[in-house]
Amino acid sequence: MFRLYIFLLFSLYNTFVYAQYDFNENCKKAYNSIISLKFEEGKQLLELEKSINPSNNIPYYIENYIDFLTLIIGEEQDTFDKLKKNKNIRIKRLEKGDESSPYYRYCLAQVYLQWAFTRVKFREYIPAMLEINKAYRLLEKNKTEFPDFIPNLINLGLLHTLIGTIPDNYKWITNIINVEGTINQGVNEITTVLDVSMKNKEYEYLKTESLFFLSFIELNFVRNKKEALKYNELYYSSKDDETFNSNPLISYSMATIFMRTGFNDDAIEILINRTQGDQYFPFYYLNYLTGVAKLNSLDRDAYKYFFKFLLNFKGINYIKAAYQKLAWFYLVNGNIEKYKEYIAKVLIYGYDIVDADKQAEMEAKSGKIPNIKLLRARLLFDGGYYSKAMNELSMQENKLRNSKDSLECTYRLGRIYHEWGKIPEAIPYYKKTINDGAKFIYYYAANSALMLGFIYENQSDFKNAKYYFTKAQSCNNKEYKNSINQKAKAGLNRIENR
Repeated sequence: MFRLYIFLLFSLYNTFVYAQYDFNENCKKAYNSIISLKFEEGKQLLELEKSINPSNNIPYYIENYIDFLTLIIGEEQDTFDKLKKNKNIRIKRLEKGDESSPYYRYCLAQVYLQWAFTRVKFREYIPAMLEINKAYRLLEKNKTEFPDFIPNLINLGLLHTLIGTIPDNYKWITNIINVEGTINQGVNEITTVLDVSMKNKEYEYLKTESLFFLSFIELNFVRNKKEALKYNELYYSSKDDETFNSNPLISYSMATIFMRTGFNDDAIEILINRTQGDQYFPFYYLNYLTGVAKLNSLDRDAYKYFFKFLLNFKGINYIKAAYQKLAWFYLVNGNIEKYKEYIAKVLIYGYDIVDADKQAEMEAKSGKIPNIKLLRARLLFDGGYYSKAMNELSMQENKLRNSKDSLECTYRLGRIYHEWGKIPEAIPYYKKTINDGAKFIYYYAANSALMLGFIYENQSDFKNAKYYFTKAQSCNNKEYKNSINQKAKAGLNRIENR
């Protein structure tokens, strides 16, 4: 019996030491299930693979996606505290793998990177930086040893892009982790993965992930709406693919693209008709997003989706923003008492980490009720209903009450003309907003400078583009400070050496 025990122990030890990497069809099915948020289905497939191929390390790498998505989407502190011990368990398993495989460093880097992004969500910044540093070193070494290994480019591309958007006041981060990169470099790397995934069946499973990242980058850092819409066309070209039809992340990505490019009605259709069910990990943020899209079109049932979000979501972000949006819903529908009731809840619930929550808190603390006409114009503009938004501004029966209202009205006119494609009409309004509002804490002047930077960049007037991108970062705004600065930095990054 003792000999049998020793034999079994030795066999298990050898299996662990000489772990291999076989990204077979079973693993690809598990991966597709998990990124479609069908975690239980994915777990079953991974357990099957572990029993059939106990020396295969790929299931342990894929398994980490479950923790990552659970925490990034769910945002629950207790769950984070419970799951974070899994990182070291998986790292130890993966470190015993076959170093001659290109998957060896790639899988380790993925685990480090996913936990780094998760730690940022839960404000563990120092460990996150250390893990980003480890991931980057592993990926760079893997690129040197296996230059033709396509999956490596997704994470390198994402890192290079994000590094290229860090504002100057956070440059100390890049100095600590010693990572360099640009947006163009990152986009080119991830685009390479997308191109290969559409031609090579071996890497077909990477299409959804690469599309997701590219659409996110285009909307947030490149601001090329036509390119972003092309990604939606690629999503639609996958409609016969089971992964497309059953993936809430794709619904999120497509709806966001439509909302940011003036196709709000298309976003509502996707969000209302998205696949839902008990087999999916709950993505409650999509209820919030549906509420935002409905509010942008001034739909009478928008409030329902904010309530669904608030009743179910136990995470960190967008709680204050949801109460603010509820307050706005009642305000634009003429119920000032309900506005006061829900804007007061902004000061009680949620955290002020993301810009949307910070702005909600500032409004609640100010005690000032927004101008209803300006608010309606803002919402309609956000939905891409430019003619209706302009009509709201031109129909102002009451005089603008104060300097903030006047500043906002000027800003709104610039934004409407800009997105309507009437650039010459937009520029004077943007410049006036900057002149009148640079000293205020509101975001109007800073975002006007950012928009002028985009306009001059598109006109290849890089001198003026640089001036306004720099100006956007120097304004006194407290609203949306992080996102405006990051986008301005991304703009400066794009036009460097131009």
